[in-house]
Amino acid sequence: MHAHLTRPFAFALLAGAPLAAHADWIDYASADTSSAATTVVLVSAVGADTETRPAPIVSATFVRWHTGEAASLGYVYRWSLTGDPHRWLVGVGAGINSFHNRDSGGDPSETRPSARLQSEWLGPAPAGNYYALAQASTFRSSWLLAAQYAPSALPVAAEWTRYHERGYQSTSVGARISIGVPHWFVRVGATRANSEYRPFIGITYNGF
Repeated sequence: MHAHLTRPFAFALLAGAPLAAHADWIDYASADTSSAATTVVLVSAVGADTETRPAPIVSATFVRWHTGEAASLGYVYRWSLTGDPHRWLVGVGAGINSFHNRDSGGDPSETRPSARLQSEWLGPAPAGNYYALAQASTFRSSWLLAAQYAPSALPVAAEWTRYHERGYQSTSVGARISIGVPHWFVRVGATRANSEYRPFIGITYNGF
C-alpha cells in the first residue's frame, strides 16, 4: 500500500462497508469525522469463535488529520486467557502500514511492515456491559486505547478513545446511539487534538 494511495483506500473502505457488512464479510465497521480528523475502521473475524479460542481477525484502518494520513492492514491471532463472564483476550500479529506527510516539514512518508499486539476485556458491569481494547504497533510508535460501557436498559453506550501516532495524538469522548436497525449505531461526541476540542459524528456497524 503506497502512501499516495491512502486517501482512495479510505474512500473505498467507507463506501464498501455497508455492502460488506450486509454480505457478512465485515463484523465491525466504523467511520467518524470532525474538522480535525477522519477515521475509518473495518474488522472481520476469520472463522468462528470457540469456547477456548476466539477467531483471528483481519483489520483495515485509516486516520487522516490536517498534516498527515496513516493507513494499515493487519492480521491478529487471538487467545482466551479467561472465560465467561469476564473474558480476557490477547493477540499478536503483523501488518503493512503507510504514513503520508502532507506538511512541509516533519517526518518523511513511508510504507513498511509492522508487528502488533492487542488485549481485550469484556463482560458484565453494573446494570450493563463493558468492553475495553488496547493495541500497539511497531510502526511509528502507534497505539490505541478504547473503552465502552453499555447500559442494558438504554439504547445508548458511553465511549472513550485515545489514539497515538508519532506526530499526532487525539482523545475522544462520545456516545453510541442505536438507530433502531440491528447492529447499526450513530456516534456523536468530541475529540481533543492539538490542544483543541472538535465535535465529531460517525456511524458504526457491530456484528460481534
